[in-house]
Formats: sequence, structure tokens, C-alpha cells
Amino acid sequence: MMKLYGYDTINTLKVLMFLQETNVEFEFVPINIRAGEQHKPEFLAINPAGKVPVFYDGEQYLSESNSILFKLAQKTGWGLVDDPRINDQMIMWLFYQASTQGPHFGQVEHWCHIAKTSNPEALTQHRAIANRTIEYLNHQLNGKQYICGDTYTIADIALFPWLHVHDHLGLSLDKAEHLARWLDQIRARPATVNAHSFFGSRSIF
Repeated sequence: MMKLYGYDTINTLKVLMFLQETNVEFEFVPINIRAGEQHKPEFLAINPAGKVPVFYDGEQYLSESNSILFKLAQKTGWGLVDDPRINDQMIMWLFYQASTQGPHFGQVEHWCHIAKTSNPEALTQHRAIANRTIEYLNHQLNGKQYICGDTYTIADIALFPWLHVHDHLGLSLDKAEHLARWLDQIRARPATVNAHSFFGSRSIF
């Protein structure tokens, strides 16, 4: 049986969204990172980095959410297309999400909701980059249904969760109509709804 080790996190949601799209059978194994379960020896044995999510595909343990998405897409064929140029774009977006969107949106969440002492300068800096990311993605979605064109791919899944919680981060999509339309479209997918259900009513999702 395949297993997903995760918790109520942005990166766990990505993998859940993929699994719900493909109807892959798996067991969800909660790892309470707020209680420090990611630092227990039994979890460190499968991911020495002490991070969720981790996916066991029946043969090996995979970590890093975007890498998991890519591996699962290769394994199942879902989320990839026949055009190698579009797949190249998809890989570019996975790197962009991991290097730019994720870190800066994550810093906005940190300084808004997690840090014990405030740092207005850091919050302003990271929120400005997050807003530029929103403008950039909105521009990229002008005239396209999804980020790589007409097909919903793992690039859309990777980018979705942080944008889904933009209100929680104090970010606005009021001037990003293409991005807002894309977001509503993904929110309405049955697989997205099902993925959210793993976290319960207290989740920010």
C-alpha cells in the first residue's frame, strides 16, 4: 500500500490534490509537526530532513512536494502532456514555485501568523514580492485556462495552495482577474474539495 506522510500544510495539500485527481489508493499517515513528530527517530529514518510530506510509492520514500508531484506524474501519466515544450514549461513552473512563490508566501505567513515578535520591514519586503508574483501569474494566465495552456497539470497544483489562502496572508486578487478565475476553477474541482477534507474544520484550507 502506498502511503502519504503529511499534515495540515501547503505542501501536503499539493500531493493530496494529485492523489485525489488520479484515484490512487493510499494510506494517509498524519505526522503532527506542531507536536514535533517529524523529529522522532522513526520519521527521521524515512526522511532525515524531518519534513513533510513524504510519499512511499511501494518501493522508495520520496520527499520534496514538487519532486513527488513530478515522480507521480511520470508513474501515472496524469498531469503530463505529449508536447515536450509544454512539459518543459511545467518543469519551469515547478522550480518557480519552489524558489520564489513558496519561500516568499511562506515568509508572509511567518511574519503575519507565526513569529513571536513582529518585523514590519521583513513583512513589507516579502509581501511586496508576493504581490509581484500575483501580478506575474495573472499576466501569464491572460488568454489561458491553466498555467501551461488548456491542460490542467501538476504546475497548477503546485501553485494553487498558497494562492488559495491569499486572504489569510493579507494579499488581494482584486486586480488579478485571470488569476482569480483560475483559482475558482481549481477550487471547484472535486479532487481539490476531497483533498481539503483530510485536514478537518480547523484547517486554514
